Amino acid sequence: MGIALSFIPLLITVGLVYLVVNASRRHGGPGAPDARGVRRFFQYALLCALVLVTATGVSDLLGHLVGDGDPDDEAALARALAFTVVGGPLAAALAWWTRRRHLRDPGETASTTYASYLTLTALTALAVAMVQTQAAVAVALQARPGSAGAAVAVLVWGGLWLVHWWLAERTLSRDRNTGHLLLGSAAGLGTALAGFVLLLAAALDLLVRAEPVLGGTARLGTAAATFLVGAVVWVQYWVLNAARGPRGVPWLLLVLPVGVGGGLVVAVVGASVLLWDVLVWFLGDVRAPSALDHFAGAPTAVGAVVGGAVVWWYHRAVLGETRVVRTEVRRIYEYLVAGIGLLAAATGVGMVVVAAVESLTPGVDVGVTVRNTLLGAVTLLVVGVPLWWGFWRGIGRAVVASPTTEVASRTRRTYLVLLFGIAGVAAVVALIVAVYLLLEDLLAGELSGATARDMRYALGVLVAAAAVSAYHGSVFRQDRELVPPTPELPAGPRSVVLVGPADDHLARELARRTGARVELWPRLDDDAAAAWSLTDLVTAVEGYPGADVLVLGGSHAPEVVPVGRHR
Repeated sequence: MGIALSFIPLLITVGLVYLVVNASRRHGGPGAPDARGVRRFFQYALLCALVLVTATGVSDLLGHLVGDGDPDDEAALARALAFTVVGGPLAAALAWWTRRRHLRDPGETASTTYASYLTLTALTALAVAMVQTQAAVAVALQARPGSAGAAVAVLVWGGLWLVHWWLAERTLSRDRNTGHLLLGSAAGLGTALAGFVLLLAAALDLLVRAEPVLGGTARLGTAAATFLVGAVVWVQYWVLNAARGPRGVPWLLLVLPVGVGGGLVVAVVGASVLLWDVLVWFLGDVRAPSALDHFAGAPTAVGAVVGGAVVWWYHRAVLGETRVVRTEVRRIYEYLVAGIGLLAAATGVGMVVVAAVESLTPGVDVGVTVRNTLLGAVTLLVVGVPLWWGFWRGIGRAVVASPTTEVASRTRRTYLVLLFGIAGVAAVVALIVAVYLLLEDLLAGELSGATARDMRYALGVLVAAAAVSAYHGSVFRQDRELVPPTPELPAGPRSVVLVGPADDHLARELARRTGARVELWPRLDDDAAAAWSLTDLVTAVEGYPGADVLVLGGSHAPEVVPVGRHR
C-alpha cells in the first residue's frame, strides 16, 4: 500500500489549496473569508485527510491479515494499526457531526467546499482503486504471492469511492458535480488509451515473434487489465453521465484539448516513431543486429496511432460540428488541430538545422547519427506539414468566404497571439542558451567549430521560432488589410451614474459606446416611467470627456450633472 501513501500528501496539499481558495471566494468579502468559509475549509480538509488515512490503514491491516507483505515488518503493522484505530473513530465522529450540520442547514450541502471535498476524496479513492486493480491482475497472472492483498485494497478503496460517488449523486446539483464527472472521465480515458496501446503492442509482438519473449502472456494480461479498468471508469463517468451533461466551458475543455488534442498528439507521435523506424531501416544508420530488434518499438507505435486516432475521431464526432455552419466550437477544433500539426512541422524545421550544424562541425555522434537526425526531421515534416496545411487551407477558405466574421473571431485572435507568445518565449530562452555557450567558450579561449555544435539545439529553436513568427506575422498583416481596425470612438466621460429606469442592457451598451464605467441606480418614484434613449444619452454625455457625471432620467430629456468623486 505504499502507492496509496504516496498519493495522499500530494492530493491533500492540492486539495487544501483548492478548498481554501473556494472558501475565500465563496464566502468572503474582498480579501478575507468569513467565519463559515474558514470553518468549512478546515472541517472538510480534516475530514478528507482522516478518511484517506483510515482507508490506508484498513487496507494495509487487512493486507497483513491475508498474508500480504512482510510479517516481520513491525513498523508497517504499527502504522496500519495507528491509522485505523485513531483515524477511523475520528473520521466517523467528524462525518456524523457534518451530517447533523447538513440536516440543520441546507446551505452546507450547497457549499462549494463540500462539493470540492466529495470530488477530491472520490477521485483519490478512484485512482488508488484503479492502480490496485491493475496490480492485482498483474500479480495473479504472474502467479506470485500478493494478489490477495491487492484484491483487499481494491475492495477498500473501491468501497470508499462508491460511498462518495453515491453522496455526490444524491446531494450535489448537476452543475456542482460537473468537475467530478469530467475529471473522472479524463482519468478513465487516459487509462483506457494507455491500456489499449499496450494491449495492441503486446498482441502484435506475440504474433510477430516466432519465439515470444519471456512473460509475454503476462504482459498481454496486464495490458488488458489496464484497458478494462480504464474503459469501465470512462463508461461510468463519461458515457453514462458527463456526455449527457450541459456543453459548457468545462465540457468543451475535456472534449477539445484532452479528447481531440490528446488523441491527435498520441497518433502523431506514434506515426512519427513508426515512419522514422522505416526511414532509418532503409536510408539511415542501422545499429540493431536484425529487423526484429530494430522494429521492437513498432508495435507500440502502431498501437499509439490506432488508439490516438480512435480517441480523436470519437471526440470529433461528439462535438457534432458540421462543415456547413461554422460555429466557434468548429473554429476551436480547426485551429487546435492546425496548431498541433504546426508544432510537429516546426520541430522538424529545428531538427533540420540541428542536422546541418552537426554535419558541418567536428564532433562525435552520441546516440543518434547525423543521418538519422535528418531522417527524424523529414519524418516530422512529412507528418506535420500535411496535417497543418490541410486544416489551415480550410481556415483560409473560410476567411475568403467571410473575412469580417473569421478575422474578427476570438479563436483566430487567440491562436495568433498564442503562437507569437510561445514563439517569443522559445526564442528568448534559446537565445540566452546560445549566448551563454558562446561566451563560455570565448572566455575560456576554446572558441571553435565545437562551440557551434554545442549551440545546435538552441539555433534550431531560434530558426523554427523565427519561421513561425514571420509567417504568422504576415497572416496578421493580411488580417488587418482585410478588416481594418475599428476607429477609436470619441472620448467620453470617465464614469457615468444613471439614475432612472432599470435597463441593464442600455447601461452595458452605453459603456461600450463611450468607454466609460457605467453604474445604474433605478429610481423608485413615478418620474422614472419613461424609458431611456440610448441616442440621447450618448449625445448628452459626449460633451464631458474624462469627467464624472450623474445623469437623471425621467419623463423629460436626460439631465447631466458633472460631479466630483470623493477620494
